Amino acid sequence: MPTCQTTVIDPKTLCRCDNTPVTPAAISGPLVAKIPVVLAEVEVQIDTEATIDFQIPFSEIKRITKDAYLTQCKIIPGTGVVENGVPVTGKLFLRGFVRKNIQYVSADCVSEGVVGGTLRDISADVPFECVTEITYITPPVFSFSNPETLLDFTCTKNTCECEDQTLGRIPCEQVFNQTILFNEKPFCELISARIYEYDINRNPAAINNTFPDRVEYDALTEKMVVYLTLKVLQLQQVNVL
Repeated sequence: MPTCQTTVIDPKTLCRCDNTPVTPAAISGPLVAKIPVVLAEVEVQIDTEATIDFQIPFSEIKRITKDAYLTQCKIIPGTGVVENGVPVTGKLFLRGFVRKNIQYVSADCVSEGVVGGTLRDISADVPFECVTEITYITPPVFSFSNPETLLDFTCTKNTCECEDQTLGRIPCEQVFNQTILFNEKPFCELISARIYEYDINRNPAAINNTFPDRVEYDALTEKMVVYLTLKVLQLQQVNVL
């Protein structure tokens, strides 16, 4: 019988380090601060269904772990309900995916009623995409740029500087004016995710002719209800009293 190799452990006891509290430096109010303001906090329900194909058939699903990710969370300015010029609701466009890690057993051999297999795993991303209408706690601040304006001059006998001096609008001189305003882009924070699923094994087939009641599958259909809790924020200037 082989002997076990001895592992040498070298423990150390660390001494305590003292510390001295420091008062953070801050500006006394009232003041104006630019801070993230919560526009809305919502729980969004997303219903999705996907079929995952397995290259190696499985006889049993052992464990499924899940994570949720957002790849898009955007508000289109001007959408939703507006009352007295103030946005009340807005359209929020969401896109993301649920990453699933599935541990399963493949039926590698069957003999005398015993099924032997290998524990394997597969990772798959189930995408989702939807639009939801949110109600603002605090409305976003958007300023739209003005369209370009054109200023023309009148040509008189003493002011024309073009080659062809004709009375009327000066064709060779124009003044353009446009105001471009830049806005803070709203962004999202993903707070939590709850995922409920219903799994259906697809395409059953007998492992061999000797034991027709022992089957394996090569696909899995998952129906999911995903609840995402998220915050929608925007940097705004706020009076702090």
